[in-house]
Amino acid sequence: MAKVAVKVTGIGMLNALGIGRSTYWHQLLKATPGIAPIQGFDTDKYASNLGAEIQGFEAKDFMSPRFYRRLSRLSRLAVAASIEAIEDSGLEISDQNRHRIGVVFGTAFGSTNQTDAFFVSLLDHGPQAAEPILFPDTVPNAPTSHVAMYHRLHGPNSTFCQNHLSGECALAYGLSLLEQDQADVVVVGGVDELSSILFHSLDSVRALKPIHQQGPLQTSHFPPGKGFIPGEGATCIVLERTDVPARQPRNTYGTVLSLQLTSGVSNQGHYEVDGKAMAEGLRAALKEAKIEAKDIGILGLAANGVDELERGEALALEEVFGPQWHQIPRIPLRYFVGEFGSGGLLTAATILLSLAEGTVPPTVQGPELTGLAGKSQRFAPVKKEPLVAGIAIGSTFGGGSACIIFGRQQGK
Repeated sequence: MAKVAVKVTGIGMLNALGIGRSTYWHQLLKATPGIAPIQGFDTDKYASNLGAEIQGFEAKDFMSPRFYRRLSRLSRLAVAASIEAIEDSGLEISDQNRHRIGVVFGTAFGSTNQTDAFFVSLLDHGPQAAEPILFPDTVPNAPTSHVAMYHRLHGPNSTFCQNHLSGECALAYGLSLLEQDQADVVVVGGVDELSSILFHSLDSVRALKPIHQQGPLQTSHFPPGKGFIPGEGATCIVLERTDVPARQPRNTYGTVLSLQLTSGVSNQGHYEVDGKAMAEGLRAALKEAKIEAKDIGILGLAANGVDELERGEALALEEVFGPQWHQIPRIPLRYFVGEFGSGGLLTAATILLSLAEGTVPPTVQGPELTGLAGKSQRFAPVKKEPLVAGIAIGSTFGGGSACIIFGRQQGK
């Protein structure tokens, strides 16, 4: 993919490390842990009490009450991220271009809070008296629609729900819209929330990492084994064709060189353990991007603390990059912000920030994160280094994988 030249001109985000791009980057460079005991709901009866919650978000800081009062929290997060991204890009929206600006978002489950509340009202009061104001946000495409409504964007509008590859799938479709000349600009986003009903559901299927503790979870002490720690977040990036005249963006973080989605063999509810499909995607992406393995200066990992995922990812990296694969700086971002459906887009945004800033955030270096028991994580300190290209890797249960290669903007 990415057969036409596409640049990323704006980034916006909210997650457990902070509200906004600058706060997030500052906290990440300090290796601040975003995972801590959950404050939003009671977790006493569950296998875990940990999650990565967004703290301090107020919709009024981004939009007027007249707009946000009927929106779910999920839609508020999505709109807030889009506001920062579009402002960052310097994109001026007018009647002349709004029909050429699309919106594509990814979300694993949509607004689980709103869906649960509507379902409870349906059980309590019956179909004749269920809360109608709750229903519109039970559909997963509501955040995408609200982003378009807020900015009055009339271009293509789509939503993808693909488990933990939701963000990567949204990005792939956004690229295809640009490639097919259906849009000049695409606002690509991902948004997921951590709710009591989602946490309950994850516990019921034994997807949570069984751990109870007081205080934040330090990334260097992330326990290996089964299960992940859930998080939440909203990430938005602005994609633009480089061949559209008369548009000088305020920023250019990098260019999309390739995006590959692959599928391997796995049992239901499990990850691909041999890494074959992931390796296939990595090789295909490097070939399409016309990038050599030695030019990759940073890897954003899919690693989330689940041993079978990390074992498969390590095997894929060794197959593609050879026995020296562990010398490439690798950031397991989910060790900081938890696992959520569109987390891959946050990984992509982090790689872009690294390229633009010429900075490698705290990364794992050495033969670690291999899914083997007894392997601790040692994080290398931040270093300034000009980067040519970086890769964001994604994976989801069911065997799906994603590989996205970004290149540094020429002249930087």
